[in-house]
Amino acid sequence: MVKSMYDNPTSQQFGNNRVSKKAEFEKRFNAMKDKAVHYTTSWKDLSKFLNPTRGLFDGTKKDRGQMIDHKIILDSHATGSIRKSASGLNSGMTSKNRPWFKLMIADGEISEMPNVRLWLDEVQKRMYDILRGSNIYGTFQNIYEELLTFGTGCFILLEDFNTVIRSRCFTIGEYFLGIDKTGRVNSFARSFEMTVGQMVSTFGLKNCPTTVQADWESNQVDRPHIVRHLIEPNENPAGMMPQFTMMPFRSVYWEEGNCDEGKFLDVRGYKRFPVVAPRWSVPTTDIIYGFGPGWEALGDVRELQKTKFDKLMAQAKSHNPPVQSDASVEGHPNLLPGGVTKTSASVPNAGVRASYQVDPNIASFLEAINDTKAAIDRHFFTDLFTMISAIDYGQVTAMEVAEKKQEKIMLMGPILNQLDEEMLADVISLLYGIMDDNGMIPQPPSEIEGREVKVQYISILAQMQRAVGTEKIEKVIGFIGQLAPVNPNIVDVVNWDEAVRLYADMEGAPEKILNDPVFVEEVRASRAQQAQAQQALAASDVAAKAGKTMSETELGKNSALDVLRESVPAQQ
Repeated sequence: MVKSMYDNPTSQQFGNNRVSKKAEFEKRFNAMKDKAVHYTTSWKDLSKFLNPTRGLFDGTKKDRGQMIDHKIILDSHATGSIRKSASGLNSGMTSKNRPWFKLMIADGEISEMPNVRLWLDEVQKRMYDILRGSNIYGTFQNIYEELLTFGTGCFILLEDFNTVIRSRCFTIGEYFLGIDKTGRVNSFARSFEMTVGQMVSTFGLKNCPTTVQADWESNQVDRPHIVRHLIEPNENPAGMMPQFTMMPFRSVYWEEGNCDEGKFLDVRGYKRFPVVAPRWSVPTTDIIYGFGPGWEALGDVRELQKTKFDKLMAQAKSHNPPVQSDASVEGHPNLLPGGVTKTSASVPNAGVRASYQVDPNIASFLEAINDTKAAIDRHFFTDLFTMISAIDYGQVTAMEVAEKKQEKIMLMGPILNQLDEEMLADVISLLYGIMDDNGMIPQPPSEIEGREVKVQYISILAQMQRAVGTEKIEKVIGFIGQLAPVNPNIVDVVNWDEAVRLYADMEGAPEKILNDPVFVEEVRASRAQQAQAQQALAASDVAAKAGKTMSETELGKNSALDVLRESVPAQQ
C-alpha cells in the first residue's frame, strides 16, 4: 500500500444511539459559536460594504434573497474587484483547463524511474478526470471570494456515488471552526433549518425526536426545525460514544436545544476530516479565523462610498439648487420644468430664487474616486489577477508575466503557500483517500511500496513564483553562449542535462517529455559506438583504396612508389 498525502474519509454511518450526555455536544457547539461572536461585527461590515450577497447572520435564511442596500453601496467597484481577483485566483491556482498539480515520490530518483513515472501519470489523470466531473471548480470560485472578502473560506468534500466526490460550500456566519494545538482547523459546527419532511427524508422517522414525529403524524411537514451538526476529532473513543472506536473523526446531528431526549438524528464517523477551511492570513497559531484583503480595504471602500455620495449631492445641488420664496408667493412654488409660480408682489426680486449657487469641482471628485479605486485594486491584487485571467497560454509564458508583476508575486508568496497547505493539499489528500477506499488507485510498482506520495504545484501562479529561477538559468546560458565563440571550452562548465531538467521542473513541464537518465546514457553510448564503427569503416576504406592504388602503380617511371622503394635499404 502506498501512503497518501495525509491518509484520510469515506463516512461510516452507525445505528442510532441514545446517549444521556447529548448536552455535552451542545456545550461544545456553543463554545465554538461564542468564539466566532467576536468576529461577527466585522464580518457584517465586510458583507455590507464589500460583498452583500455573502454572509449569513442573525438567523438569515439561505433560501431567501438578501437585498443589496444601494443607499450604502453607491459604487460597486470593490465587489467587482473581488470577483475579478477570485476569477484570477481560480485561473492561476486551480484552472479547470490546465494541470495545476503533479504527483511525486519523496525520493526524487525513484520518481524518475519509467514504471514509477507512468504510475504517477496514470493516477494524476484519474484524479483530474474526477475533479473535472465534479462541482469542485465552482466551489473554488466561491471560496476565493470568501477568502478575499472575509479572510476565511469553508467547504466540505464528501464521497458521491455518481461523481466520486462532491463539495458543498458555506458562507461566513453559518459555520464555526475549531483548531488543534498546531493551529490547523480540526472541528466544524453549523446550525441550519430543515422542515419536518426534510428531516424525516434525511434521517428517518424513527431517528427524529418526538416533536418532529408528532408534526409528521399531524401532517405538519413544512414546519421548520433547527438542526445542529458537529464534526470533531474522536479523542475519547472508549468513553461517551464507543461506537466511534474505529473512526478518527465523529459527526453528530441533533435538533437544537432538544437535550432532554438522548436521541441523535444521525451519528457518523470519518476516516479523514472532510472539511476544508483555508485562511488567507493568520497572525498566530491561536487565531481561528483568518484576515484577508477585505479587512484592509474596508476603510477605502467606505471612503469611496462617502466620496461618491458627496459627488452626487454636489451634482444634484448644482442641477437643482435649494430655493427660497418670500411672502408674495401664492401656495407652493412649482419647481418642475416649465412650472408656473404665482406671486402678488410688485417689488423687485420677489418670488422664488436660489438660496445659494453651487459650483462643484467635479474633476476633483473624480480624481479622488479614481485614487480610492486604485487603492482598493491594490488591496485585492486586481491588476495581477486580471492579467492572469486574460493570459493566452500559447503566447505568454509564466516568466513573462512574472517579469511584469514580480514584486506583487513576491508579496503574495506567503499567501499562496498558505492556500497550498490549507486548501489544495487537503483537497488532493481527500480525493486520493476516497479513490483509494474505492479501489480506484492502480497497483503501484514495487519500488515505491511504503513510500509517501507528494504533491508539486504547477499552476500558473506556482510557475510564476519559480520563474525567477528560470530567468537566472536563461541569463547564465545566454552569457555562456556569448563567450563560446571566443573560448569554446567554456561550455564544459555547465551540466547541461541538469540545467534542462531543472528548467523543465521550474516550468512545470510534463515528466513524459523528458527521457529517463538511464535511457539517455544508453542512447549516447549506442551513438558513440555507431560513431566509432563509422570511423573504423572510413579508415578501412582509405587503406583499401591506398593499397589498390599502389598495386596498380607501374614501377620505373619515376613515381612516388619508385622513390619510396629506393629509400628502403636492400636486405642482405
